[in-house]
Amino acid sequence: MTRVALKGLASRPIRTLLTALAIVLGVGMVSAAFTLTDTQRGAADSLSSAAYDGTDAVVSARTAFKVDSASDFTVQKPTVDASVLRTVRAVPQVGTAIGDVSDQAQIIGANGKPRGTGPYFGTGFDSRTPGAEKLTAFRLQSGRWATGPGEVAIDVATAEDEHYKVGSTIKVNTRGAASPFRVVGLVRFGTVKSLGKATIAVFDLQQAQRLFHKQGRYDSVLVAGKQGTSGPAVRRSVAAAVGPHNQVQSAEAQDRFTLDGLKKFIGILKTVLLIFGGVAIFVGAFTIFNTLSITVAQRTREFAMLRMVGAARRQVLGSVLLEALALGLGASILGIGMGFLLASGINAVFGALDLSLPQAGMVFEARTAIVGLLVGTLVTLVAGFLPARRATKIAPVQALRDADPSTRKLRLPARGIRAAASLIGRPAAALGGSAGRLARRNAMRHPGRTAGTASALMIGVMLVTAVTVVANGLRQETKGTLNDRISASHVITAQDGYTPMDPDIARTAGAVPGVTAVSSLRQDGALVAGDKEIVNGVDGATVAKVFDFEWQDGSNRVLAGLGANGAIVDDGWAAEHHAKVGDTITLTSAKGAKLALQVRGIEKSPVLDSLGLGPITVSMAAFERAFETQRDRLTFVNTSDPAALDKALAAYPDAKVVTKDGFIKDMTADIDALLAVFMVLLALAVIVSLFGIVNTLVLSTFERTRELGMLRAVGMTRRQVRRMIRHESVITAVLGAAMGIAAGLGIAALLAEVFAEDGITFAIPVGSLIAFVVIAIGAGMLAAIMPARRAARMDVLTALAYE
Repeated sequence: MTRVALKGLASRPIRTLLTALAIVLGVGMVSAAFTLTDTQRGAADSLSSAAYDGTDAVVSARTAFKVDSASDFTVQKPTVDASVLRTVRAVPQVGTAIGDVSDQAQIIGANGKPRGTGPYFGTGFDSRTPGAEKLTAFRLQSGRWATGPGEVAIDVATAEDEHYKVGSTIKVNTRGAASPFRVVGLVRFGTVKSLGKATIAVFDLQQAQRLFHKQGRYDSVLVAGKQGTSGPAVRRSVAAAVGPHNQVQSAEAQDRFTLDGLKKFIGILKTVLLIFGGVAIFVGAFTIFNTLSITVAQRTREFAMLRMVGAARRQVLGSVLLEALALGLGASILGIGMGFLLASGINAVFGALDLSLPQAGMVFEARTAIVGLLVGTLVTLVAGFLPARRATKIAPVQALRDADPSTRKLRLPARGIRAAASLIGRPAAALGGSAGRLARRNAMRHPGRTAGTASALMIGVMLVTAVTVVANGLRQETKGTLNDRISASHVITAQDGYTPMDPDIARTAGAVPGVTAVSSLRQDGALVAGDKEIVNGVDGATVAKVFDFEWQDGSNRVLAGLGANGAIVDDGWAAEHHAKVGDTITLTSAKGAKLALQVRGIEKSPVLDSLGLGPITVSMAAFERAFETQRDRLTFVNTSDPAALDKALAAYPDAKVVTKDGFIKDMTADIDALLAVFMVLLALAVIVSLFGIVNTLVLSTFERTRELGMLRAVGMTRRQVRRMIRHESVITAVLGAAMGIAAGLGIAALLAEVFAEDGITFAIPVGSLIAFVVIAIGAGMLAAIMPARRAARMDVLTALAYE
């Protein structure tokens, strides 16, 4: 029976290939998920090793609450006094200690805009101190370190892409307007080839203090112990010397480059890719099930003959399962190899959407091969079990009789599928003549087979529909809330839309003729009522001219009266903490400054806040007293002369002036980018389902060989045969799309109901749904090309003699 099973596969190479492709793509997606994220994780580990392995201790100012570098991205940590460095150097266990300044520095590209989309690493490095190089994450590839004003070392990737070299004069944006610097060196972050969209600018330490307005202070002090002294011993000794106002951590725990956040993102990415890989394999399982069901039905007489000559039911079952096993193993091996190609393709998609991540050499773990083999093989076996079991339940004598399965009594679900196929097939019958009518009847003849083939496409379309509807709801909700809240004519943002900007930008804008109002927003994090919250800083005298607060308790007069101890809280926070106007709340910033604030008003905040505003708003005077943040998140402007504003801000390459409508469009662009990623990944499931349609049509033409020969004999032309197969494919595809759209709308409606309080709304994108149907028709026509050509090329006499 083993020989029979293997010969069966070999005798049907096209069927075997098309069935295998479904699993190849699914396993390829799983393999790509592991390969891509393992590669990125390896790069992140390399970054971590380069950044932290040479550092035994990091001294930084103690924060009033724990700051997670991966999630508390709005919190600006306090700095330490330069005298701490002298204290650390005096510790006997310390071998080398240098001050460190880490901030934001944007390298300006040839187009006059900041290069990349961040992070923009700006670092001050004390290259004069002996042994300092083991304390930095950066490795000098050519040139030298910056040692004076007007000098900078930049990353190799930026230099290559912008055609900069040692000796080039470039502009770098630190604080204030962008300034010219001479490139004196090219650096890498450890051994990593690419930092994605991040850039590196390394200055002399003293110059960095001046550039970032941190004279006499450091962000941290980096320490390497003397040879033979362990890291824990160094940290204990340094901690005893610097006192309780400073904290001493390992470099990895302090994570000054926020690499832990990168690792968490890579973990999320792996989960997302594996989910889509699972979807592709699930769709592939439908293809395998349908294919094996058809072939078992076609080989009924063959199995009956085997039973008649002595084969047991177990042997027939084993024969079919052996085919599935061989198919699953072979397809899984090919899928693992395809994972490399898919990993490169997915990475290219991320790059096109400005989502590039750090990369080193390609990483392939043994776990990837094992998981790919297990998943592909087991799914194929499970999908093949029911058809195999069905093959054993047919009595030999009954199987030897000719019987048309379409004459069997249909159950209710099959009747529903037949009715749907009949309805969808009416246009084909009306437009396609006799070929269209036959195609409609063929789709109705085997409703179970039609449903199985359409179901594979249905899953992909269902997920695409659900994601599109939810994304459309988010888009409409975002547009509505932003339009209601922003009353400014223009908004100034960073080029990437989220990086904080220098306050000189707002001051410059305020002096431009035609500008009637300017107000900026700053943000930081604080501990309030035992929880970490984002705090907004606004100018109460100007913000009401450019931004509309919707009040639950209070009015715009509250803004002007915030003073040094007033606060506005949103309705959600007020309800959670039972706060009302007149209550006192205490806010503690990261540097330990405490503000006793009186609630002066309660605003109604949208559940889905695309601006990312925190629940507590204070005056700019109170904000500056408590927080370290000196950059603006957004600046709202009313102007009658946008051209003059653009001209005035030309010295600030990071500033982007957009209209209110343009800002709203930019804010919804992230939703569109996320939707594009999902569409690309879900397209794989749709492609797998197309192979299922092709496979079913190929097998169907084999099954109907004599019927096709008879049709040709009574006058049907080859063109009509091709048209019939094409219409049949389109009917199946449209049926799958219709079921998918209906199911997707149902899922989206359920999600909107369950997550209504989180701002999810149900908004049907009619144009997108029509596009899905059109794409399904095109996919059906594409899937029919090969089966239609094969059917049309059949020799009439050979087809009539086919058994």
